This record gives sequence, C-alpha cells and structure tokens, in this order.
Amino acid sequence: MNFHISRRSPVALAVLACCAAWAQAQTHTIEITADRDRYQAAPTLTATRSSVPVEEVPQSIVSLPRSVIEDQGSKTVSDALRNVSNVNEIDSRDSNIVGFKIRGFNAAMVVDGVSVPGWFQNQESLVGVQQMDVIKGPAGGLYGSGQATGNYSTVGGTIAVTTKDPEAKATREMGVKVGNYGRRNVHFDLNQPLNEVWAFRINGESDRSDSETQSVFFRKTAINPSLSWVPDAKTKVVVKAHMLDNTTLDYSGLPRASATANEPTANLPRNTLVTATGLPDTTHKSQGLNIQWTQVLSDDWSLKVLAAQNKVELDERGVFPYPYGSVVGTTMNLYGVRLWERLKSDSLQVSLATTIQTGMARHQLSLGLDQDKTRDDGFMAWSNPALSPWGFSPLDGTQPTNLTTSARPAWSEPVVPAAANQQQNSSTSTVAYVQDQIKIGNLSLHGSLHHTRTEAKDLYPDWFINNKSTNSKITPRLGAVWDANDVTSIFAGYSQMARVPFGSLFTVAPKMEEAEQKELGLRIKGWNGLSATAALFDIQRKNAAVADSANPGYSVQTGLQQAKGFDLDVRWQATSSLTWIAAYTQQTAEIKEDTNAALVGKRLFNVPERTLRLAARYDVRKGDWAGLGLGLGVRHRSDLAGDNSNSFVTPAVSLWDAQASYRQGNLRYSASISNLLNKQYYAPAAYFGGGQVLPGLPRALVLGVTAKF
Repeated sequence: MNFHISRRSPVALAVLACCAAWAQAQTHTIEITADRDRYQAAPTLTATRSSVPVEEVPQSIVSLPRSVIEDQGSKTVSDALRNVSNVNEIDSRDSNIVGFKIRGFNAAMVVDGVSVPGWFQNQESLVGVQQMDVIKGPAGGLYGSGQATGNYSTVGGTIAVTTKDPEAKATREMGVKVGNYGRRNVHFDLNQPLNEVWAFRINGESDRSDSETQSVFFRKTAINPSLSWVPDAKTKVVVKAHMLDNTTLDYSGLPRASATANEPTANLPRNTLVTATGLPDTTHKSQGLNIQWTQVLSDDWSLKVLAAQNKVELDERGVFPYPYGSVVGTTMNLYGVRLWERLKSDSLQVSLATTIQTGMARHQLSLGLDQDKTRDDGFMAWSNPALSPWGFSPLDGTQPTNLTTSARPAWSEPVVPAAANQQQNSSTSTVAYVQDQIKIGNLSLHGSLHHTRTEAKDLYPDWFINNKSTNSKITPRLGAVWDANDVTSIFAGYSQMARVPFGSLFTVAPKMEEAEQKELGLRIKGWNGLSATAALFDIQRKNAAVADSANPGYSVQTGLQQAKGFDLDVRWQATSSLTWIAAYTQQTAEIKEDTNAALVGKRLFNVPERTLRLAARYDVRKGDWAGLGLGLGVRHRSDLAGDNSNSFVTPAVSLWDAQASYRQGNLRYSASISNLLNKQYYAPAAYFGGGQVLPGLPRALVLGVTAKF
C-alpha cells in the first residue's frame, strides 16, 4: 500500500505550519497529568431524560466520551461506535443508503434531545460531538420512538448524541489532518465567554477524501454555532444551530460472480465503479436550530422546554444492474434512477421534574409532552422512462455493459414528475409521558408510561396510494436495579415501543409497528478501575413490513422478527497510563413469521452473530517520553447474511487499527491507521436491501496536528 500523501491542500498545510510555529513559541514546559478515568463518561440525561444516574437505570446504556473519538482518530460515527457492542458498522460508501442497527434492529439517532429526520446517520460530523450514549433496545418511546419521518425506529435502540455547549472559560482549538487517498481536513472549535452570563461557541470542519473505488469521493462541510445565557444558578438557555453539507458519488457495490458466490469474479477489480459517464454528484444537506431552556422553579420543581426545527434535502442519482442482486457476472444492463427527498421536522418538548421523599423512598418524578410534526416530500424517477412499457429501460440499450472494460453508458437525466405525482407524506406525533424513579436503600425501581398518538398521511400518486391513519398506543418501561455492594448491581428491565412505519408502500393504511425487550444484566462500576455492563436480551419486532406477495412492490404488516443473545461492554483504567476497551456480542437474529414461508428461520440481513472489539491505549506520563500515547485495537465480526433469503454469506473478518499521538505543550500530533494489515474482504451492500457486495475499506493513514490555546 502506498502511503504517499497526494493532492495536499495549500490552505491546510499553511494552517498546519502556523499552528506549529505559534505553539512552539508559546511552549516552555511540559506537564502531563494522569486522568483518573480516561474513558469515564460524563453524567448524562439521555437515559431517562432526567438526572437519574445511569447506574440506577434498568437497561444497558454505554457511553462514548470525546476522549475515545480523539484517541482513536475516528473519522465517522461508525468509527466511534465500533467501541460499543452490538452496533453494526457502516462503510462510508454505503452512508447514503443505510442507518445503524443495535442488537440486530434499526436504531434512531437523537441529537441534543431531538429525533432528527433523515435516513443517513453516518453522515453526521464528529467535530462538535461531546459524548454519544447508546441506549440498547426500545425504551418505552423515550424520544417518541424515533417518529420523525425519515428517522429509523427505536426497535434496536437509540444513539443519543450530545454536542458541545458554550462554556464560561475561553478555549480555542484548530487543527489539520492529511492522509492517503487524498484525505485533507481542517477543523476548529472556538469558545468565547462574552460576559458573565453570555457565552458563544462555534466549531466546524471541512473534510475531503477520495477512495479505493474509481472516482468515488467524499466532501463534508459542517458549521455549528451556539449561544448560551446563564443569568443565575436557576436559569440556562442554550441555542444551537447546525449546518451540514455532504457530497459524494453514488456507489451501488459490485455484482457477485454467481448466484451463490460471495464475491465478484476474479477478473473484476475491487476498485471498479458501476456507473455512467456524466453521473451527477449525490448531495445531502441538513440544517437545524435547537433551543433549550432549563429553569429551576423552586427547591422541588424544575422545568425544561425544547423547541427545534430540522431540515434535510437529499438529491441522489445512482446506476446499478436490474433486478438488483439477481444479476451476476461482469456483463449486464445498467439502469439509472434519481431519488430526491426534502424533509422538515418541527419539535416541541415540555417537561417538569421533581424529587419527593416519602418515608424510606426517594421519588424522582418527571412528566412531559412531546410533539413532532414532519413533512416528507420527494420523488423517484427512472432514466429512459418512455422506452419501456414497464416504466424504464437500460442506459446501455441493447448492448450490455462489460464491467471489466472502461466503457460505460452515458447518463440520462430522469424527468422530474409533475408536482401532483410526487410523494407527499406528513405525520404528527404527540407523546405524553409520566416517569417515576424510586430509590429505597439498595433497590432502584423504574416505571414509565408513554402514550403515543400519531396522525399520518402517505401520498404516492404514481403507486395509487393515498393512506390516512390515526394510531395510538401506551408503551411501558419497567425495571429494577439492586445494588449488591458499592460497585456491583444487577438489573432487570422490560420495555416496549410503537411507531407508524415509513418508507414502505402499503395498499391499506399501516398500523403501528411494535417491539418489546426483556433484559437481565450485571453492572460494575469503579472496581479497581473497571466498569462493565453485561446483559442477556430478547427483542421481538411485531407488525414488521414484509413483501406483499399479492401485490409486487408493496408491503404488508405480518412479519415477526426476533433477536436474542448476550452482549458485554468493558472499560478498564488498569493503571494511570493504560486503558482498555472490550466489547463482545453473541446473538441470534432471525425471521420468525413472514408472508414468504421460505424466509422463516432465515438470519436477518447484514447482522453478525458474533462481534468482538479489543482496544488498548498507553499514555506515557513521566520521563523523556512524557506526552506520548500509543493505541492498538482489533475488531472481529462473524459472517454476514447477504440478503433476506440468505442466498449467500460473506466471510468473517478481523481488522486491526493503531494510533499514536504526542502532546507537547499546546500542540498535539497524531497518527492513526485503519485496517492496519490491509486485509482484503467483502461485505454485503445495503443498496436496495442487499444482493451485491462491497469491497472492504483498505488501509488508511491519517496524520494530524492540533493546537489548543
């Protein structure tokens, strides 16, 4: 592998040189202090949307502080989440296609308390992230079950992202990164108190890179300004804006050599791009505004109000063989499609919380009302629509394309449907909830009820669909935690979720998709620097959308799917210098009921039965090498079902990664390598639900320098 850093940005190199010169001029002494627990997460409100400590919550919750992201040089959300058990990985080329799964099922993403619309969670920038909390399994509709249109449901769980707040102390950070495959990145984080009550913060990044695949590139720009007002100890108002722009070239994967093969033919290079000449870029733009007001009303009561608006616009054009996943070999007809979608979501949350002592019991009560209103407009249009009675014809006409050559058909821009024929979906979700967290000696009891009411409209004129539905459901979250001693506790929990499904075509108005989880776990905190969560779980997803055998292209809700197993997450501060991360999963995830009897008993698509993550970090605290940090990690996953019918599986793989950093005064130099041994492998492509494969990402080196002042 060639690690030559190509196509360097003059601006990036200039900033790099300036940062180094300034920091060297300011540096006189080096002082390295030991972190008490390097990867100990900050207290979080995301587990219950209240101040209840995570240790008292009867559900698996794993937190990733920013220190993990920085130490491992994570580029994407998926890079960071590899340190949590039972969260699937996402290839960057697949980021416009798929979202995250936890415990085998789709997971919602919540940013600063709001379930944001948009299917593409791995597109989020990490530059402003302070912490990520992974809540495993449904949580009774904790965040409206991810009901914002375009987000995934919370069947598998929730990824709750907390971004950086403005702070009272001025801090400034600027840095650059460069790497192979044309990687160049400029990032900054500036925090400035304006006076005793006002503070302003802005962070952002510009990231550019190519890839192993011919012509496929990634461009990301993120800007996140925020403002806080804290006039006294009882009042806090934070306003955050979010602007994100992603651009890439669509990638549909590679066809397999045969119907049962799990990789392409030997004469089809890994870097082949199935495309058309002149294919326009795919763009994904989002912007949002989030306002949070926290008010202490009295010694007993507090109020929290959140108002947010988020907008997402996707414009994706792609090329692929058809029927996707069924065409094999190297010679085939290629088809073109354009998907355009615009989503807008308005959210309002109001909650009250209090603490009441009754005898030996301490009650932490909270109640609230959430409402999400979402509009989802879009269309899907095929190239050459007039050349075929079934709606579209291949870009290459009567001469199939040989993928082993460089010749590709010309792109034909699809005709935009008339406004009256475009998708027009909308939903209003209202959730009222009450929650009580009871502490009696060594016993913590949790009980909450969420009443969800959803009014939805699905309009797909080209598919003759005009569905209107109103659904409501009460979902509980119940459980107990018993403290066996000061560091060990046992928990048991039960939770449900309910949500109206989106993204499928139903001939009749859909009913609520439902899920429930049963969980039994063990939690350790602070035993000789060790913290761990281990759990047995059983999740069942009901009313899942499955193919309607009587109406091809449509779906019905008769499916039942189940995932059950064991997962383990460990953080160990072995010494002041050595830190370990371990994450392990063993599970069975399969289809239990389906309109197609042949699918019953099949494994869920792209869900591994076993995963293992081990990572170690050593930081030199004293001596001549003080400031040096070294990291090494490995992630293993078992084989993956390549489609719902399990017609092929891709083999198991183990991937190593390594990091090094050196801190000198205000400067931090860093290097990270992913896929250290340059392992070549294939994984299922998520395009159109699977059937083709992705060549695994090759070895990548990134060098960086960051100045804090």
